Amino acid sequence: MQRVLLLSDLPAHVHGVDQALRRDGHVVRTEANAERCLIAIQEWRPALVILDLAVGLARSGIDALARNPTLGDGVAVLALTEPSTMATMANSPAIDDFVVVPLDGEELRVRAARLLATSGAVEESVVLQRGGLLIDTERYKVTVDGGVVDLTYKEYELLRFLAQNPGKPFTREALLNQVWGYDYYGGSRTVDVHVRRIRAKIEQHEPFIETVRNVGYRFIEHP
Repeated sequence: MQRVLLLSDLPAHVHGVDQALRRDGHVVRTEANAERCLIAIQEWRPALVILDLAVGLARSGIDALARNPTLGDGVAVLALTEPSTMATMANSPAIDDFVVVPLDGEELRVRAARLLATSGAVEESVVLQRGGLLIDTERYKVTVDGGVVDLTYKEYELLRFLAQNPGKPFTREALLNQVWGYDYYGGSRTVDVHVRRIRAKIEQHEPFIETVRNVGYRFIEHP
């Protein structure tokens, strides 16, 4: 089991990568832009980074990413690319391998496994502790006061994002963009429904998510 970070804002690619790599037990996290991707590399320390070139990364942008100290030794990079752009990117020092889209899940699994086997990455659990709440981001496991909490994928992703940014208020639109993606067409009340469900599951003994009037929500800072 390894941590895999995907840079993509295309729902089809996000779903395809997530479904393929979870079959091998890997934990997949998605960020929609390069800035958030670099932050996630530093905080989350993935073993493999998958760059979806459809987000508009040019050759110069990818090469700059390769030189960024955040992308340290032992992190493999795989690119999702159209056949027409593969030749242009082939000599980039940042990219270790390619998968051509439309995505073939089996090919992705094979290429990811090969990169992970040679990356030298060490598996390490990352646990967020906020009061009596524990979020194991390696195993997608949430516990409150020692009891396991059953969350849906989106509930987990929303809770994880808020817990990683304690004290910072987010609008419903910002949370939709971070958790559901920029191409999500549902209304902002989707966030309210998910927050209500999360609260019902984790707030039996102490509050964790606060409603910020006329703004949205924030995770309460715990000592």
